[in-house]
Amino acid sequence: MPAKIMSIKTVKQIKQKIKNECYNLGHIDSWFYDKHLLAVEKYAYFLLKKLSKANEEIVMLGVWLHDTQRVRGIKGDHQKVGAIESEKIMLEYGYSADVIKKVKNIILTHSCNSVIPTTLEGKILATADAMTHYVNDFYLQIAVTRQRSLKDFKIWALEKLNRDYNKRIFFPFAKKEIKERHAILMKLFTMK
Repeated sequence: MPAKIMSIKTVKQIKQKIKNECYNLGHIDSWFYDKHLLAVEKYAYFLLKKLSKANEEIVMLGVWLHDTQRVRGIKGDHQKVGAIESEKIMLEYGYSADVIKKVKNIILTHSCNSVIPTTLEGKILATADAMTHYVNDFYLQIAVTRQRSLKDFKIWALEKLNRDYNKRIFFPFAKKEIKERHAILMKLFTMK
């Protein structure tokens, strides 16, 4: 079987594994797979169409593995634990050390906290992940968990919106895609 066909098949198997873990492990809210992970996939494909030099397999592995720490309910640094868990999964599916290293790198940088992605694939994952926060009821889903007071939630949401828009969306055409939604959400969370 050609490498491209084999890699697509394997990524689909990993997608199914993550879907099963989302619904069966019970560590994340029921909306997470449908509202977040499928949306990250959608935006990754949107970006890949415009950025054809990127390695699609690396990006799609990052899409399905970047939130493994949350899916598995493991305490610790989201990016570091996610990279460790993703390596375990990729070894299980027979990926090479080179592919594992590249995917771990984009997982380690996707939140743009202390390290900013330097590869095209890393920038695509960070951008796709951030864009999903604008296209569904992501903020409302988090608000109803009542983990924060309304005042603290608004502060958190505004900080996240600003970080996503200004630090995590790397491509002008992607910013243009969500610019209007960014403005609406900023107005919503600054209402008194």
